[in-house]
Amino acid sequence: MDDIFNSKKEIVSTPTFVKKFYFLDYFYILLKSIKSYSVEEDILKEFIILKNKNLLGESKYKKLTIDDEKLTKNQMVKFVYTFHQVLSESIDYKLVVRDNKVSEEKTLIHLTSSGEEALNEYEGKGKIAFNFFMLKKMEEKYFSFHQLLKLCYEDNTLKNGVLIFPVYSGLKLGFEKSSFTTNQHVLDYSNALRLKLEDDIKKYTKKQSVSLEKEEEILLKRLKADEAIGDDLSGSFGANKYTYNAVLSRFRKYWLNYFLKNIYHYEYSFDTFNLWVERAKQVGVLHTTEFFPDFSGRIIYPTSIIVRNTNNEDFRKVFEYDTGESLYIHYPKWDNNYEDYYLRTLVDEYYILQKARKTHFINLLDLKERVCFKLRIAGFIFDEFLEKAYSLNLQGKLNKIQISLEADKLPYETNAMYLKREPVLINGKLKNIIAINYN
Repeated sequence: MDDIFNSKKEIVSTPTFVKKFYFLDYFYILLKSIKSYSVEEDILKEFIILKNKNLLGESKYKKLTIDDEKLTKNQMVKFVYTFHQVLSESIDYKLVVRDNKVSEEKTLIHLTSSGEEALNEYEGKGKIAFNFFMLKKMEEKYFSFHQLLKLCYEDNTLKNGVLIFPVYSGLKLGFEKSSFTTNQHVLDYSNALRLKLEDDIKKYTKKQSVSLEKEEEILLKRLKADEAIGDDLSGSFGANKYTYNAVLSRFRKYWLNYFLKNIYHYEYSFDTFNLWVERAKQVGVLHTTEFFPDFSGRIIYPTSIIVRNTNNEDFRKVFEYDTGESLYIHYPKWDNNYEDYYLRTLVDEYYILQKARKTHFINLLDLKERVCFKLRIAGFIFDEFLEKAYSLNLQGKLNKIQISLEADKLPYETNAMYLKREPVLINGKLKNIIAINYN
């Protein structure tokens, strides 16, 4: 990997031109809507139906509830906005085109040959093939995946390209909401948080000497200027102007932006960064999680490389740059060698969690996070391999290993609004707890 990013020809990324939506599924439902209709008004109606059917939300999480057929005015405004964002980006990629002969009453939109090809990828080969197709469209337009990988690999202060964004609630640091009432409590929380962040930087990066005192002073001055805290340390913070959650939210946003700008030197906004990271996760360029076991916050790490060439068959070429370099996703083949490696890692990481939790059945999604991190693979590859392993298990072909997969209370059975952790689909059934016996 010595020649990574060393090309003389410069690649210029333009990530800020991306439109504001996370799920690549949006491209598919737009193309499918245009396949059925050509008048923009009709396309919009079908788009909203498919959006609802696929539980797509405006955030980075899927929804768990279906909207009422009669939309509110605010919902309609949001849906129309999202529709035009997806449409605009699809036009940029030349997947669709507006008819030049537009009447005064109706706007006509059609699929291009590239749009037809994209639709055929999804319906003929599946979602992953479609996402790889869209990866090429996105990367040749913006080069944002190249930039994210450059961010991970070029900074020699990072450990294995891992980016961390710690987030600590008041409770995590011993500050309960009921007793968090004075300006002194805010200062105490700020001090405890700063010390924790300094420790995390030392632990998860190669930086040995870290002080965030000056940055903390800047934040506290801003909070005082906004009257969130006052000079009277025993007085009520914000005089009821700021709630407990609002104050802690200010801390969270400040430090997340500090890490992005000052630790990782990303020059664009956190919103732009989030959009590209979530899209990169869907295509296997990066993995990101806010639920890594025993870590409070978000972890991001690369599951791909950019090199001129590689003889390693575990990497799949998905994009070629004009510089002579190519983007390779770490997508191992399920053969005897990797099957053994995957199963050994699955068992080892299971017993680490099982020992800590002291229960036979453990959270499958926690195990998934640990295995993905250890193997540096995308989440959809873990799902694919687990299904293969479980099939062998049902056939009695796993030597010394027995796997049990069950469904505990699923997100769909709760009152939650968003699907923050998606269960693993195995043989058409959702699973979220696992037990392993190794004899």
